Amino acid sequence: MTRLTWDFSKDQTDAGWRSMSLLARLVQRGGHPAAVAPTVALHPDEDEYGAFPVDRLAYFAADVDYTSGIFASGAYFFTSNGSATQGRTRAGWRRVGRQAATITSQRLVLRGDDGEQEYEFRDLIMIQPNPLDWSVNLYFQGAQPMMLRSPWVPWMTVVMSAELYGSPWPPGHIPDADLPIKALCEKAP
Repeated sequence: MTRLTWDFSKDQTDAGWRSMSLLARLVQRGGHPAAVAPTVALHPDEDEYGAFPVDRLAYFAADVDYTSGIFASGAYFFTSNGSATQGRTRAGWRRVGRQAATITSQRLVLRGDDGEQEYEFRDLIMIQPNPLDWSVNLYFQGAQPMMLRSPWVPWMTVVMSAELYGSPWPPGHIPDADLPIKALCEKAP
């Protein structure tokens, strides 16, 4: 996996973690994320929850077609798009770059040098959070798997999970009470 250099301040990383922890507890008690003033054009009945920078990585494999596949046995399987004799590049996560992320009640919007892409929650297949690495892997139907990293990504993961599942984490993932760093963050002023 590609490691990115961080240029986020300690204040930003602390604020991101604290916000994620507080929002997770609010959602556990039946609360909901608070809407903010929109920075993107919203669809009817859509609220915006935040906008922040993320480092985006995409998963590339030369012999996989990410536009089709099937969901089976709790995992998403992609189909081959070429023969075994075609040239292959090394599979793995590759940096796309720093992008502006906007999270709403219905979608994730990413803006970067390559334009703007929207990812509708109704097309989301799987969320794999890794809050201790400030990252999340997202799998949307018809798109390459992506990894987003920044101090605000764990908070964004809680927002997405609250919208989709009514809980702070996707089904099958650890609750925030089990995160080893939680006790340290709760003692922060």
